Amino acid sequence: MQISLTDSLSHAADSLHEVTDSTMGAITDSLLAVPPVQTSPVEPEVIIRSARNAFSGSILLPENGSDFAMNSLGWGDSPINWGLICLFTVLFILYLGRLAELLPYLFTGIGRWKAIVNLEDSMGRMRDRNGVAVIMTIPFCLVCSRFDLLPMKFLSGMSPGLRTLGVVGILLGFFLLRAILIEIVGNGKASRDAFQISNRSAYNFFILATLTMVLATGVMGFAGLDDLTIRRISYYILGFFILVNMVRRTQILSNACNQFTAILYLCALEILPLAILIAAVMLF
Repeated sequence: MQISLTDSLSHAADSLHEVTDSTMGAITDSLLAVPPVQTSPVEPEVIIRSARNAFSGSILLPENGSDFAMNSLGWGDSPINWGLICLFTVLFILYLGRLAELLPYLFTGIGRWKAIVNLEDSMGRMRDRNGVAVIMTIPFCLVCSRFDLLPMKFLSGMSPGLRTLGVVGILLGFFLLRAILIEIVGNGKASRDAFQISNRSAYNFFILATLTMVLATGVMGFAGLDDLTIRRISYYILGFFILVNMVRRTQILSNACNQFTAILYLCALEILPLAILIAAVMLF
């Protein structure tokens, strides 16, 4: 009886193992039969913006009105620069006939100092020359601002329009310094007429230098030259007319006094203001 009970329990345990094995096998087969789930990669969200808005806002450029956005405007986008260009255009048209009459005297003055004296003999021509020189300060400052001919640190942080106004202030300061030195030095041993003619001769070469720079920078800009090349050529143009002005002033003064005195006048009235301007550009 006891042996029979033991055999029954053993047979039941074997049956339970068989059922468990068959059940686990069926579960495994069912799991293997299920196809794997295909997970698609998450694509990043693409934001399509209009061409006008693509370069504004916080993605590429700051919003309009911020300091960086104002300083990022191009030189030609400045209302101040455009206003000065329009003002010069109007004044240039009004003075075009007078400039045409002056040009023969101005160009002749490059090679002959007596042509400068002959221009001063006519009060009308001298008045027209002075008026044209004042008008030429506008394109001169615009060219200096556009091509950074006065590479001063405080100007580089300004917007294009304010940078042009800064150049105007520097040029006016240079003229004021020169006028103060003329009053301090006086004519001395030279005759008053020769002294005044030599001082005003700078207006002639300022007009020629500005006209040459405007034409040269325009041609070079259309030719696709880089700003560095245009800047260097502009320096050469200015240097040439400054040198010619010094030579002609020395000749005019030498005719009224000795050459040594003329050179002293040249150092005090031309070289000293230029040296102060160059030092200011290097320091500030």
